[in-house]
Amino acid sequence: MKRLRSYLETLAIPILATILGLAVSSIFILSAGVSPTETFSRLFCEGFGSRGCETIDDLLFVEIEDEDTGEIVTHFAPFYGERGHSIALALERATPLILTALSATVAFKAGMFSIGMDGQLVLGAVVATVIGYGLPDQIYMIAGIEDPDLVVGLPRVLMQITVPALAMGAAMIVGAFYSWIAGYLKVKLNVNELISTIVLNAIAVQLVGYLINFPLRADLNNVARTHRIDDTAWLIPFSRGLFDNVEWFSGSRLGIGFVIATIAGILIWMFLWRTKAGYEQRMAQGAPKFAKFGGIPADRAIIRAMLISGALSGLAGAIQILGVERRIVDGFAGSATGFDGVLIAILAQESIMGIFIVATLFAGLQLGAINLQFGNIPRQLGSMIIALIILFTSMEDYFRDIFTRLRLRLDPSASKSKRKNE
Repeated sequence: MKRLRSYLETLAIPILATILGLAVSSIFILSAGVSPTETFSRLFCEGFGSRGCETIDDLLFVEIEDEDTGEIVTHFAPFYGERGHSIALALERATPLILTALSATVAFKAGMFSIGMDGQLVLGAVVATVIGYGLPDQIYMIAGIEDPDLVVGLPRVLMQITVPALAMGAAMIVGAFYSWIAGYLKVKLNVNELISTIVLNAIAVQLVGYLINFPLRADLNNVARTHRIDDTAWLIPFSRGLFDNVEWFSGSRLGIGFVIATIAGILIWMFLWRTKAGYEQRMAQGAPKFAKFGGIPADRAIIRAMLISGALSGLAGAIQILGVERRIVDGFAGSATGFDGVLIAILAQESIMGIFIVATLFAGLQLGAINLQFGNIPRQLGSMIIALIILFTSMEDYFRDIFTRLRLRLDPSASKSKRKNE
């Protein structure tokens, strides 16, 4: 019963936080002269609804008029994917968030409050971009091929497997090395990882900005950008590959990147909870003195954690380029995807399953907030709603204290038992 009660309380906290966030944001929405009901309906419909979604009720069941007969047909909204579904777009946006949240979780589990995911992500993205367009060009030149479209059959298949794999592998190596710097500074010189990762983030962002505007710039477009990656480096989305006839994926670039993120989540869970190395990391976080006197090599655990953390962030940058953007545009380094990943890891309480849920919800709310403007609603209201929900979600201890007081009021025997124990 205690475990069930704990699970129910954990589940109730984000629900209660969402309700309070919406309630408080209603005050600001009304002051802007907009209907809260209309704002919330559009926010959730644009973030998680199917085509034709207009109200909160349409998130579960949506009524669509049949074009041939004119009859109103009721569909189960999550599976109704005519002309695409918003959840597919939310999962596309959630993919790099999942990987950066996993990256933050691995570092946190070693007692390292690292927020260097942004720097590692953008450096991984740059490396993946250069390999994505540079390596195929070198192969074509060596093979004497002037038209890449002439590469067909087995050679093309091999390139479609090898080039993305090399790009992602190189991005992971660069991300791991950049994260290792902060770990090394912590272990050898006792430099606070929060400070070092902030500085490293700034260096990486400025470096990437310079590379995009000068040596890697592809043309004289108003906005600086790199060359586009070759088709053989492209992680083809489901809508153009495996599920090209499934309308649910239409309009999204959801693809193999999400599958890779899912596999990464499973591997990280197994590493943290089913291996000796993972146990060392958890001890380094939860009981550092016990770990030290118990002979657990905490320094080694920290370095290992930072290497894995950086590799995951570098992979996030590579997937974002190879599967979504296909090139780096000036401003990409300021997307703050890594920082959002840190926030998601904290909100999910470093739970692997929680990361997938929170990342998807976060991505959907972001998507809905962006699309508010198409309903003549200021999109800043959407960002404010998200911020308030996050604020209330972070008040976990306060909510648990309220739950404890209510339980003691409703169950006097539990109150007497608690006083007796004290």
